[in-house]
Amino acid sequence: MPSQQRYRMVVTDIDGTLVDLQQKISERNKEMINAFQQQGGIVTLATGRVEEAAYPYAMELDIRHPVILYNGGKIVDFDTEQCHFEAILRQDVIDRCLRLIENYPHDMIFYADRKIWVKEITEPIEEYMKKDRVQCHSWESPEFLKQSEVNKILVIKEDGDFCQLMEILEPVVGVLCELVRSEPTYLEVLPRSVSKGQALEMLVNRLGIDMQEVIAIGDNLNDLEMIRTAGLGVAVGNAHPELKAHAQYVAKSHLEDAVAEVIQKYCLPAVTL
Repeated sequence: MPSQQRYRMVVTDIDGTLVDLQQKISERNKEMINAFQQQGGIVTLATGRVEEAAYPYAMELDIRHPVILYNGGKIVDFDTEQCHFEAILRQDVIDRCLRLIENYPHDMIFYADRKIWVKEITEPIEEYMKKDRVQCHSWESPEFLKQSEVNKILVIKEDGDFCQLMEILEPVVGVLCELVRSEPTYLEVLPRSVSKGQALEMLVNRLGIDMQEVIAIGDNLNDLEMIRTAGLGVAVGNAHPELKAHAQYVAKSHLEDAVAEVIQKYCLPAVTL
């Protein structure tokens, strides 16, 4: 690899970072990603999405390395169908969330055994399915979750008020689980110590790459540990203010080919005319 190319790997979030409002990757982003890959660079994804929702993007970009899913809860190689890491929520956390859903109007999604489960299909759930292009299944009873491996729980509140959930989970946050905001109306319940940053460390070690050679790009608070961990942490122009405050570089917005901008600036050698 040419000496100008200090960075060997780019890991990017999907929603609000790589794709536009129609959940599509721009031609410019694809062009720069392909150019970097053609020169030996590694590009991969770090997303809160599940396998079903991330797979089409990995195929579109010809990603041949493991991807980070469930906001760090899984590391999966789509090429070999191998799961390199998987974290599971403790039953006490699941039970607390189920008690909440029975008593308060929360839309709650349980990701278990590679399927997506809900109490009922509501309008916010339909919007989620449309955005991520996945299918949720409604249960007759949630009892089966006691024998299932639940990777994460996503809570959707259109007003962004998660106070009731925070109160119920407060005794176990940091002990049995982690909470992270992935969108203004999304709060995710993850297994303890799970984050995109922690998953990135595992992935980089597996690939034998120095973390200082890695660029991480994101837009929301679920990307915070990842951009703080990478050699170069990048926030896109539409990112959460706190993410921008911790980023080493702020790119243009996801509607202005931010990923392409970063790759061209930091990964591809300058062309001398």
